Amino acid sequence: MTSREKRFIFIGLALGLTLAAIVYFATGSLPHTHAPGAPAANASAGPAPAAGASAASESAPAGASGEPGSVQLTEDEQKSIGLETVEVTTRNLSRDLLAPGRVDEAETQLASISARVGGRIEKLYVSYTGQAVRRGEPIALIYSPDVLQSAQEYKLALENRQRLKAALPSAIEQADDMVQASRRRLELWGLTEKQITDIGSSPQPKVDITIYSPANGIVAERKVTAGQYVKEGDLLYTLTDLSSVWVKADVYEIDLPSVHVGQAVEITSDALSSALHGRVQFIEPALNPQTRTVAVRVQVPNPGMRLRPGMFANVVLRSHAARPVPVVPRSAVVDSGQRKIVYVARGNGLFEGRAVELGPAAEDYYPVISGLKPGERVVSGGAFMIDSQTRLTTGMTGLFGGSKAFERDDKPAAQASAPQVKITFRTTPSPPKGAAENAIHVIVTDAAGKPVSDAQVKVIFLMPAMPGMGEMRSSADLAWNGREYAGKGDIPMAGPYNVVVEVSRGGQPLASYRTRVNAE
Repeated sequence: MTSREKRFIFIGLALGLTLAAIVYFATGSLPHTHAPGAPAANASAGPAPAAGASAASESAPAGASGEPGSVQLTEDEQKSIGLETVEVTTRNLSRDLLAPGRVDEAETQLASISARVGGRIEKLYVSYTGQAVRRGEPIALIYSPDVLQSAQEYKLALENRQRLKAALPSAIEQADDMVQASRRRLELWGLTEKQITDIGSSPQPKVDITIYSPANGIVAERKVTAGQYVKEGDLLYTLTDLSSVWVKADVYEIDLPSVHVGQAVEITSDALSSALHGRVQFIEPALNPQTRTVAVRVQVPNPGMRLRPGMFANVVLRSHAARPVPVVPRSAVVDSGQRKIVYVARGNGLFEGRAVELGPAAEDYYPVISGLKPGERVVSGGAFMIDSQTRLTTGMTGLFGGSKAFERDDKPAAQASAPQVKITFRTTPSPPKGAAENAIHVIVTDAAGKPVSDAQVKVIFLMPAMPGMGEMRSSADLAWNGREYAGKGDIPMAGPYNVVVEVSRGGQPLASYRTRVNAE
């Protein structure tokens, strides 16, 4: 074996021993075992929890089994996180759904102007897009040989009937039929009553036909220019009436079940001096795959033409529940992304996590579909802090420092295996200082009050993990100085700590003591 290979083997063994030591101290620095059959000492919590319950609560962190955890807090802990509870009540919710909207011209307000006769555009009275047009206003002048021919036929029919006034009744009737037929042809060409009358009274029929607008509106398209020849039926103009417009709101697919035809809508825009009100007229059948939204159409009046096609608007769709439903405040719900959890107050400082099924939020409340009943109390302030702690520690561990088992109590603790042993703990200064060394003093006495001087004493300071910060832990071994066990311990930072004092003799646990301190 070469020296290089020996070096690699030595380095590997050193790394393995280091990792083993880290695992050992991380899992064994805070033992909880006691002598068989002996109850664990507790400085403050009164009766200790049952062995089965304790094992269950410490066997796995809350949430490890997929179920919400529970937590038990003292009154001081509840005050420190601003914990508040509220009763589950019933309310008739109204929900306002906000959606971005855009203004569009109403397709029902469009009008097309086509050429009824073929010919040449002699003149355009409306010459650009966007020009306002009123019903009956002249928009173009067309010279049409076909209309000229029909006008001449009409004039000849009038003259023929005039000549046959003294003729036989049958001849007069035929002349009248010719007049009516030629007049009807002019009407079909689109000539007005006045134009037809002018043809009959003029020495020579007009050859230019005026086209009039059939509707009010704005010129959206102009398809012709002066001098252009057009055929019968060719499109000349497209008009759009902007006295009312469409507002299309983009509603996400998750909100679509809350929208229906006839629903009340409020529309606001920077271009409007006040809100407009309307109702949903149509919900488009197709979803936009790029935005994952469905267009919801509302037609509203457009006073002063303040809304123009292409503008943006804010749309509020209002909905009301048909009947009162159980509700919880938004602040009471912790949404993990996969499910929604609330913490129910069970009394005596116990808060139980419970998965619930909720409807869409409205008025700062969620309607309860299942999981809660009216009358139950839920945490409305501090729910997130409780949820964070139940995920980071065991199910019955209190927030930032333990359950009631760690509640501060300066009374001596009972011995684990010998009930006559008592422990007294204090620090100098009191309370201790964070990020500094502090003097630690422990007195161990037997049932007769005599000091126990042949024990091994270890003190552990533990700050449980919190959101964004890992667990803080430090320990100190104390030595007998003739009247008490004393030593110095480093507290990493200011804050609440669980304190565990472990007393053993000959490697066997003798007693333990638990309390809490708040380092400054």
